[in-house]
Amino acid sequence: MSLLAWVLAAQATTLSKASFDDLVQQSTGIVRGRVTGSYSAARGSSIYTYHKIQVLERWKGLAAAQVEVQVPGGTFQGQQQNFAGTPQLTEGAEYVFFLWTGPSGATHLLGLSQGVLDVTANAAGELIVAGQVTDALVLDSAGKGAVPEPLRMKLSDFSNRVSGALRGGVSAK
Repeated sequence: MSLLAWVLAAQATTLSKASFDDLVQQSTGIVRGRVTGSYSAARGSSIYTYHKIQVLERWKGLAAAQVEVQVPGGTFQGQQQNFAGTPQLTEGAEYVFFLWTGPSGATHLLGLSQGVLDVTANAAGELIVAGQVTDALVLDSAGKGAVPEPLRMKLSDFSNRVSGALRGGVSAK
C-alpha cells in the first residue's frame, strides 16, 4: 500500500448518535432499495464511491425509480481511502437507506452507517431490517462515547414506526 493510501486509511470518523426518530425527521428520503452497481471517483483529495440504488419502496422523499448515493472512501486510480463509519454495501443486496440530499444535489447516507439497515428474510420468510455495526467513534448529545442502539425488527414494524414518526407521533422503541 502506498504511503498516501496508508495515511488516508488512518483518518478517524466521529459520529453523533442518531436515534430512530432523528434519522426519520432529518432525512430527506427514506427508501428500501437494491444496490445495482457502484463506481469511485476523486473530488479534490477525497475519493467517493457512488452506489446506484434501485428503489423498491419509499416512505419519504421524491418519487424516483433510482437514486445515486455518495459514500466517502473507495479505490480510484490505484489509490484507496477508507473511512471509519462507512457502511458495507454489496451489489445485489437490499437495504433501507436514510438519505440526505444537500444543496449541491448530492445524496448522502444520513449518519453514514447509522443510515443503512440490512434487509434479510427470517425463517418464516418475513423481511427483517437490522442496523450495521459501525467502527466509528459515536458520541451522545453530551459529547460522551455512546453505543448505538441496535435496531432489528420486521420490515412491517419498521414501516409502521416510520409512518408514526412522520405523522409526529412518538415511535415505539
